[in-house]
Amino acid sequence: MRQAQKCVVNGKPDNGYLHWRWQPAGCNLSALDPAEFLHAVRGKHLAFVGDSIARTQAESLVCLLSTFSRPETVHQYEERLGRKFWRWVFPAPHNVNVSTYWSPFLVRAEGTSAHYAMTQETVILDALTEPWTADLDAMDVMVISVGHWFPHPAVYYDDGVISGVVSRPEVNQTDIGGGYLGVHRTAMRRTLEYVNAKSTTDKLVVVATISPAHFDARYGQNHRDACSRQKPYEEWEAEVSGAEAEMRKAVLDEAAAAVAQRRRSGLRFEVLDVTRLASMRPDGHPGIYIFRNAFAGRQVPETVANVDCRHWCAPGPVDTFNDILMKMVAAA
Repeated sequence: MRQAQKCVVNGKPDNGYLHWRWQPAGCNLSALDPAEFLHAVRGKHLAFVGDSIARTQAESLVCLLSTFSRPETVHQYEERLGRKFWRWVFPAPHNVNVSTYWSPFLVRAEGTSAHYAMTQETVILDALTEPWTADLDAMDVMVISVGHWFPHPAVYYDDGVISGVVSRPEVNQTDIGGGYLGVHRTAMRRTLEYVNAKSTTDKLVVVATISPAHFDARYGQNHRDACSRQKPYEEWEAEVSGAEAEMRKAVLDEAAAAVAQRRRSGLRFEVLDVTRLASMRPDGHPGIYIFRNAFAGRQVPETVANVDCRHWCAPGPVDTFNDILMKMVAAA
């Protein structure tokens, strides 16, 4: 687990976010039982593919499962940006692998997503050559979670030529059709088409909708109160609209298309629809508490270098993502 998500250890003073749980109407969503989960996925490989939200969900799952069985970290490939590839193995009798594959655009990308020293993105929409593609047939459960990188400035290539740009006025090219929302839909469609076409083994493919960030518009993003709320929103306070609604709809549409076009009866597509439940949890982000014992006994300055209102504390709201995942796995 990355230090930034360890909110308890980092000194986040309120702990209410640990106790609120999402309970959908007309359905009893129980908390994930580590023993039951490991039994359900015995001998299987679970792969989390996408951006840092995918990684956080994987790490949250590993932490939960480790309360029942201690895993071994058998492989890691890490650079400045973060954990590009990690694999944990829960030994016999479980023989369960959990892996993370860093791929924030799902397709090939070169730029900030690969190294922070680079300030722009170059994304090749027709290049499904990311490391996850090589391991596709080894995956029994594939969780895809992307969205937050698509608004970044980028030049997009398709079929060997520039197809457009996003937020790159200095480049003498037109904006890509549909903007970054259109690119997100295209990447999602091509990824699911690739999974459909290339999978030679049965698998559960779970596509997550975007989980919104909660930067308070009243403050700058480096203000100590950028996301300092200590309780969830009421239903009337949280509206899913704009770009987040469009990205959620793209996932729903493309997953439905994948189901209609699937080539194997044992290839199952599901949507992990977390947008609404996550939109109600502004209290569940690390905020200014991203380092161990952050500000312990000290006054918090008004401006802070790093404020995280996008990722989730673990334990915290992200655990609910895995509660839902458990239900999908159990139904497989």
